Amino acid sequence: MAKVHVCNVLVLDNPAQFMTKLEFEITFECIEDLPEDLEWKIIYVGSAESEEFDQILDTVYVSRISTDKHLYSYSHD
Repeated sequence: MAKVHVCNVLVLDNPAQFMTKLEFEITFECIEDLPEDLEWKIIYVGSAESEEFDQILDTVYVSRISTDKHLYSYSHD
């Protein structure tokens, strides 16, 4: 059973021009305190048919996650 449930991902400034920074709001629920950092990976999916063309754009670590509903804002140039 998963300890973290993603409730919603909101892409801000969408649609946007190609060079606009990426901005997301991620709402998630944690059903148990997490002793370690939560790792989010922002992945560009290059093809629905294969992971071969996927690119990890960024990795973000969030610490001190307690049992509750959380909103995380992400921004990257």
